Amino acid sequence: MVFHEGRVRLSGGRECQGEVEIYFRQDWRRVLLDSWSLSEASVLCRQLGCGSVLNYRSSPSTTEHKHMCVTGFSCSGSEDHLGNCSSAQAEPVNCSSGEQLYITCSEFKEIRLSEGCEGNLEVFYNGTWGNVCHNQMDDETVNMVCRELNCGRRGSLSNTEARVKSAPNWLDELKCRKHDSNLWQCPSSPWGQNRCDNHDEVARITCTGAIRSDLFWFYMFL
Repeated sequence: MVFHEGRVRLSGGRECQGEVEIYFRQDWRRVLLDSWSLSEASVLCRQLGCGSVLNYRSSPSTTEHKHMCVTGFSCSGSEDHLGNCSSAQAEPVNCSSGEQLYITCSEFKEIRLSEGCEGNLEVFYNGTWGNVCHNQMDDETVNMVCRELNCGRRGSLSNTEARVKSAPNWLDELKCRKHDSNLWQCPSSPWGQNRCDNHDEVARITCTGAIRSDLFWFYMFL
């Protein structure tokens, strides 16, 4: 496979969030944070198809990167690709000379249940945690959520009120199919478009094997 200068990827196994790596001088190199600005971060998210930049910071990883890093890219912020930015000052440097870059773009998405393996189903999108409505949700979708969260392979669905009434209702009419491999492949209404009442139509899921919080102490003292 032939790689071109300025190609980017994010390590860490998450789409649209991770440690930044740039293909530079025939190798993948991480980036030093102190050489980066909002302009370069905006181009990177755009190049990845991940929307706009939410934040960039030092990497949470504590493992030392054994390869060389890169510094010196300079963008105006309007470019579609880092290869279109100036790399006249770009050069490989020792990674130990500074903190490495970690970025989160607006299309980064994550799911959680509010009480571990049970609770309100909430999704992180565009920098904000929001609700998922229960309309049209079925067992296939519920089971997908439990599997993705490593909370067993099955669960049960009920409807409840939002934990934060002002939180956006990000997803509605979410209905997974047997061939979907993760929740983001499942059909739904467009982001933010819903027919959901935050007082009683938010999805609540209890995964198989999850111990209800109100029964925890009861079991402890049996």
